[in-house]
Amino acid sequence: MAPLITLYSNDLGTRRLLTQPRYVAPAGDIRVARGRDEASATYQALFGAYLTDLRHAFDIATSWWAGIIASEEERHGSRERALEEAFNDRVAGAASNPHVVWVVRRYWLKCVTVNVTAGEAEGVAAETFLLQWLIDAGETELAKLIACMPYWPIGQDENGAWC
Repeated sequence: MAPLITLYSNDLGTRRLLTQPRYVAPAGDIRVARGRDEASATYQALFGAYLTDLRHAFDIATSWWAGIIASEEERHGSRERALEEAFNDRVAGAASNPHVVWVVRRYWLKCVTVNVTAGEAEGVAAETFLLQWLIDAGETELAKLIACMPYWPIGQDENGAWC
């Protein structure tokens, strides 16, 4: 994997993304920050699929982001100015690529669906599944990519359910 160019502290991004959902979570949402080693085979398989899809999205997004920076550098003649312009237009950098957003949304909703069946005894908070498990698995570059997001690309429908 190519190293990821980021604008903000990954630690700050990680803390933000791991704490934000608790303030807006729908009633009945699973809030357990269960570790991957405690998770059922269903979650383990889902995480494996997530890793595969996120690695693919990472490759697309980092190439796309490098192209944006190169284009800006050609326009402005300075790497520093190119980065400034690129981040002014897309504050999340490579994490703003639609492939990354799609993977995150897809697996957030898949995790929530599995949680409905698993219940509180086995369920895991989606933000833990999507970010903390990457950190715990030593997937540093993938975790940095997710930590670049200023917020989770997920919402709630008229009934308060994640969508």
